[in-house]
Amino acid sequence: MPTGGAPGDGQQLTLQHLIGTKRAAYHLYTGKPIDARQALELGLVNEVLPVERLLPRAWEIAEQIMKSPRAARRLTHAIVQRPWKRRLVEDLGFGVAHEMFGIAAHRLTG
Repeated sequence: MPTGGAPGDGQQLTLQHLIGTKRAAYHLYTGKPIDARQALELGLVNEVLPVERLLPRAWEIAEQIMKSPRAARRLTHAIVQRPWKRRLVEDLGFGVAHEMFGIAAHRLTG
């Protein structure tokens, strides 16, 4: 909370989902940045590449994905997105409400 507000805009959901509640709490409380190597270790990213390899690698992955039948890609997308959609529906409003309450309380108390 180095910015003085509660992180309720969805970043807390993403971090909790990807790195677990304890590690997420550490970064949400401290605001400590996560560099590329640590992001790889925490499972936030799948690969770390030099900038000149980013676009070629993205095209490699896209070409590999596009080899699958369209129906398989669409169904896989639905399966992969479901946990994210569930978290947004169930928890985003809670986080946003707390973020807004924190902002209002800060304005009242200075």
